[in-house]
Amino acid sequence: MLLGYVALAVILLMIGLLVTHALNGSVGRWDQHVNENLARHRTSGGNSVTKAATSMINTLPAILIAAVASGGLALRRRFREAALLVLALILEITVFLPVNFIVARPRPDVPRLNATPSTSSFPSGHTAAATVLFVGLAVIVACCTTRWVLRALADVVAFGVAGLIAFARVYRGMHHPTDVIVGFLFGLACLAVAALAIRAFPSGNGSSGEPAAISHRDRDAGGSSSMPNSAASG
Repeated sequence: MLLGYVALAVILLMIGLLVTHALNGSVGRWDQHVNENLARHRTSGGNSVTKAATSMINTLPAILIAAVASGGLALRRRFREAALLVLALILEITVFLPVNFIVARPRPDVPRLNATPSTSSFPSGHTAAATVLFVGLAVIVACCTTRWVLRALADVVAFGVAGLIAFARVYRGMHHPTDVIVGFLFGLACLAVAALAIRAFPSGNGSSGEPAAISHRDRDAGGSSSMPNSAASG
C-alpha cells in the first residue's frame, strides 16, 4: 500500500510538472482554446445541468455516497468490497492534496460559474473522486453478480456520471481539459492500487495470502466473496 501511494504521488507529480512547464506551450494552448470555446457557448440549460453534476460530488455529498455504499456493503458482510471503496478514496485525497499544492496550476483564465476553492487546478479532484466512487461501485457490482445486464448497466452509469462531472468542471471554468483527463486516470489508478492492497490479505477462505475466487453458487449459499482477479472487470 505504501509503495503504491508513493508511486501514485511521484507519477502524478511528474505529469503535473510536465504539463505546467515543458508542455505548457503546446498542451497549455490547447487547454485554453477549449476553455474559451466552452465559455463562449454556455447556455442556461448547460449551466443548470453542469451545476447539478458538479454539486453531486462536492465534499459532503461524496462522503455521504461513500458512507452509505460502504455501510450497506458491510451490513451484507461484503467487507472486502467496502474496503476497496474506502481505501481508494483515502488514496485519492491523500495523494491529491500534496501534488495539487506543489504543482499549483492556475485555474483557467475564463469566467467561472463556481466559487473558486483554495486548491489549484491540477488534477481535478472532483473527477478523480467521481471516478473512484462510481467506477468503484461498478467494480463492486461485477464482484457481486454474474448477470451481464447488471454489469453493463453499472458500467454505463459509472463512466457516464464520471464523464459528465469531468465535462462540467471544464464547462464551468474550474479546470483545464488535461486536469480532468489526468483526474480520471488518477481515479482509476487509485482503485487499482486499493484492489492490489486488498488482495494482499487473506479473505478468510484459506491460509494463503492470495484470496480464492468463489463461485456464484457459493455466494448464493451464503459464502463470502473475494475481489476478482482483475480490478478493471467493471
